[in-house]
Amino acid sequence: MTRALQRALRGLREHTYLAAVGTGVIAAALVLLGVYGLVVGALESVVSGWQQDVHLSAYFAPGVSAEDQAAAHSALAGRPEVSAVELVTSAQAAEWMKGEMPEVEPLLTELGESALPASLEVTLRAGHTSPAAMDTFAESLRATGRYAEIDYGREWVERAGGFLATLELLGFVLGGILVVASFFLVGNTINLVVYSRRDELEILRLVGATDRYILAPFLVEGVLQGLVGAGLALVVLKAVHALVLARLHQSIPLGFDERAGAFLGAGPIAGLVALGVAVGISASWLAVRRFLGRLA
Repeated sequence: MTRALQRALRGLREHTYLAAVGTGVIAAALVLLGVYGLVVGALESVVSGWQQDVHLSAYFAPGVSAEDQAAAHSALAGRPEVSAVELVTSAQAAEWMKGEMPEVEPLLTELGESALPASLEVTLRAGHTSPAAMDTFAESLRATGRYAEIDYGREWVERAGGFLATLELLGFVLGGILVVASFFLVGNTINLVVYSRRDELEILRLVGATDRYILAPFLVEGVLQGLVGAGLALVVLKAVHALVLARLHQSIPLGFDERAGAFLGAGPIAGLVALGVAVGISASWLAVRRFLGRLA
């Protein structure tokens, strides 16, 4: 292993330009993936924050007494799906409406305090905001017969879920394209390195060197290029995050989720490093195997 490392370092010194090109290609591909990951992560946290802040409004049917309204409030407050619940009386709803829409104040004064129905404003806990879960929760409220209407923006919840699914699909497609493109670009660069050292490799083969012995330093070079490329990519991503995304989140709070504006976690960072190493190793292996196949 030490011998392979020494030969790899010598090869990198002798072909610094080509090694830098290969490393740069890996770094560029990882930067693009990382920027996309930062943007998608921020958007996912925003949408997640919106979903966690989903409210359900349950409007009482006419004739439901104040005692029944208070009993309904207490019953909902004790349900495990509910994070918070607030009872809004007809008078409070009228006052809110007058404050938000002063032009309707004469009409509300004429109709009286009972013009707007009393309601319960319910905030659901995380894990209970999917369309199916909210449908089930709304049906349980309707079954009590106390409510004339249940409003929870089901279409919006479905669209938010569809938006996240689309982001994940785009990330998978874009990631695949970038990985394949960087693989071929790095492979072509290493092909040039192998071609420039063809005399040395042919001599090694003539004196009986095994394929493993010939291949080892190139694999080590691939590992080193992948590690350096990943390191450069992380430095660039950190700068992009600090200069753009973090400042944007501070100046315009986009969401309620605590992850919004955060840098890549340990898992994504490890994934980028592993991906860089994998591209370097696989491209090196393919390029050298192709050359050795022509010598056979």
